[in-house]
Amino acid sequence: MSAELELGPRDRVLVVAPHPDDESIGAGGVLQQARTRGAAVRVVVLTDGDNNPWPQRWIEKRWHIGAPERARWGARRRAEAQSALALLGVARDDAEFFGLPDLGLTPLLMRADSALQTRLRGTLAAFAPSLIVLPALSDRHPDHNAAHVLLRVALGVPAAPRLIAFAVHGGAAADGDRYLALDDAERATKRAAIEAHGTQMVFSHRRFVAFANPREFFQQLTPQPQPDPAHPLAARCAAGTLELTLDLARWHASWRGQRLLLVLDGPTPLRRELDLGVADAAGTLPALDPVAAAPAPSATLRIDAAAVHVTLPLPPHTWTQGFVKLARREPGWQVFDRCGWQPVAI
Repeated sequence: MSAELELGPRDRVLVVAPHPDDESIGAGGVLQQARTRGAAVRVVVLTDGDNNPWPQRWIEKRWHIGAPERARWGARRRAEAQSALALLGVARDDAEFFGLPDLGLTPLLMRADSALQTRLRGTLAAFAPSLIVLPALSDRHPDHNAAHVLLRVALGVPAAPRLIAFAVHGGAAADGDRYLALDDAERATKRAAIEAHGTQMVFSHRRFVAFANPREFFQQLTPQPQPDPAHPLAARCAAGTLELTLDLARWHASWRGQRLLLVLDGPTPLRRELDLGVADAAGTLPALDPVAAAPAPSATLRIDAAAVHVTLPLPPHTWTQGFVKLARREPGWQVFDRCGWQPVAI
């Protein structure tokens, strides 16, 4: 049973959008009602959506897209977001554009990019939100689910603000346990804001304007990330190791072309990448430390009829939260993940 989201004049609402348009699609109603009810609003758009080649090829009637063309496209999409935010009642000074690389949030996360974390923490400290609206961990777009983890790492545990998640590209939040009821005028304004992202209407108009419905759904999040029992991955830290199991019946695809990504947060953060396609005959799986760009202690791999089991040694640190995901070695034209990140049982 879903409950209605409560917003009041004392709230300070931070909306985090991976790309221009996500702020309107995922939270166009929240932004309107926060303003109507006297709450403070801040919007952070992480990328300019510049790595968006197929709509750009169609609109600009060009095949080759290089760095100058991407930069121009990103500027165009940023301008669309500014127009959309104006329709939603968000002042220009209340929006911040980070200009991060489109389809580059996962590499930044895996490198534990210190400049990005410093900027995120600076925004959080300066605005002091009481409510953060962020992409769902289960959203299948890699920038969306990486944005969730980036925010979780920046917040630390326990996270003081209320957290609610929206899903644009699938995921549990698409049918969430919190909702905001929109009247006809608010729905029309949300639709107009979505349509202000004209570059995205070429191929996705019908799908995106469908988000301007009578209820805007979210998933209420706990301060400590909780594992999803329906996710095909299960992982836990125990006795100096990470123990991971991939349920093959739930995965429904080959796993050998996948990379296993691990993020552990704490006083000494840890990142690991493992290529599941290169295990040797003894079941040894090489590991990479992407922060140091150097090899890390290897994992062991065991396969049975029902599951793939990975055991990875960990240094003797204290972890506060962690996340694992399977991702393609190279996204290519297939951008979306099969599943988003799964919290690690700490």
